[in-house]
Amino acid sequence: MTTTAMRLGNIQRVYLYIVGGVLTLSGIIWVYLHHFVRVEGEFGLLHHPLEPLLLKVHGISAALMLIGFGSVLPGHIPRAWALNRNIATGSIFFTVMTVLSLSGYFLYYLSGESIRDFTSILHWVLGLGFPVLAGIHIWRGYVSRRTGQWPHE
Repeated sequence: MTTTAMRLGNIQRVYLYIVGGVLTLSGIIWVYLHHFVRVEGEFGLLHHPLEPLLLKVHGISAALMLIGFGSVLPGHIPRAWALNRNIATGSIFFTVMTVLSLSGYFLYYLSGESIRDFTSILHWVLGLGFPVLAGIHIWRGYVSRRTGQWPHE
């Protein structure tokens, strides 16, 4: 198997980049507006009116990201695992994606304040770090294809 066998197809890659970008930006903008911006209302300061829309965009893009995540499960991950390529960042990536998915579900469906506060912080921290982790994983794959060498992990 060649090193290019690990690379995602163009459509799959563009899909993941676009959906991941919308997902990340909608989350970052929502957190910023929710915690740092208030608008003057008839009865005092209110949350920004774009927050509900941003949560809807974030939710649908999360569902679309799960489709993209599922698309790498049958091919990309097993091939990489079998060839012992990019295992460390791939394993971390898989774990973070799973925790983000579960924490997003918990934020939507669980109402207990103590679990919600913890889950919210976990979701924000992992969500903010996700693009960095994705970039490292992609960069490692790119460098290894260019050099023809895979670092042993």
